[in-house]
Amino acid sequence: MAKISLVAALLLCLLAVATANTFTVTVTEDDMENQGSQRCQEQIQRQRLNHCRMYLSRSCQYELSIVTDDDESNQAQEHLQQCCQELRNMDTQCRCQALRRMVSQEQGTQGHEAERMLGRARYLPRMCNIQPTQCRF
Repeated sequence: MAKISLVAALLLCLLAVATANTFTVTVTEDDMENQGSQRCQEQIQRQRLNHCRMYLSRSCQYELSIVTDDDESNQAQEHLQQCCQELRNMDTQCRCQALRRMVSQEQGTQGHEAERMLGRARYLPRMCNIQPTQCRF
């Protein structure tokens, strides 16, 4: 009987020590969203999407002009490829936010041209074959 009491006392001591060393971490959705948002902000600052900006602004210019030469077309394709790489370097959940911000920051873009750029920016991920395939903005 003494052995059982001793074992029971030892188990209670171990349980008390284990309980004292246990802590709970509660992560709310707001915390996760804030961390994700902060990470997106950092990625947007780091990855300025310069090639995406060039591709979108030039493709809008191409639409306005009837004739384009091969050099300009090749440059546009190069900017598109580099843009796709810029987007791939970002987390999936940050891409659309970055594109929207990039278009809104484009200086000198107003009215119909801004709408056209925003419309093209929506489908850039699809053109790059990355997720999400379409941005909703």
